[in-house]
Amino acid sequence: PDFTDPNVATSLEVIEFDQETGSPRPFKVLFQSGNWTIPSHHDHPADGKDRLAQTAAGVIDIKKDDIVSDTPIDHEAFSVLDPLDETSTKLSGRGKRVTIKDQGNNMLADLIIGKQVEGREKFFYVRLPEQKRTYAARIDLDLSTTSSDWIEKDLLLADKDKITEVTIKDYSINERSGRLNQ
Repeated sequence: PDFTDPNVATSLEVIEFDQETGSPRPFKVLFQSGNWTIPSHHDHPADGKDRLAQTAAGVIDIKKDDIVSDTPIDHEAFSVLDPLDETSTKLSGRGKRVTIKDQGNNMLADLIIGKQVEGREKFFYVRLPEQKRTYAARIDLDLSTTSSDWIEKDLLLADKDKITEVTIKDYSINERSGRLNQ
């Protein structure tokens, strides 16, 4: 409820659970030292300001529309199990954990988004990590964890007068392992 200004967000982390490896897969966009970067991809520069502000505004718009359950037993069925919960042995039923922080590393939002509510467009099951209660909430977010969605692809937007050197690094990033392939 205290998160009202999307422009104060300087960090977004989305953690998904990889059922094949049985481990969480984090994706983070961070504003540090005057630049937007993707720490999980070797601090690759990101074009995150507008996209992060849109995502933060979308999180601000999430309202707890309906209480669906107060029972932790239902968390797996709604896919709102915490992907970071190391005490759970369940591989299925894990949601996306979304955290947004400000420049002082203060938590602005922290929620787990589960599967879509059947028969209700744009409604998803949502739970706050420290609570048992699950809600149905209208969510209109693009929570992409693909690094290419966070990178400006149009090189023509660069200011040619500021370019003094061009270095070409030929590599790709393995999205699954987070490693550089030279």
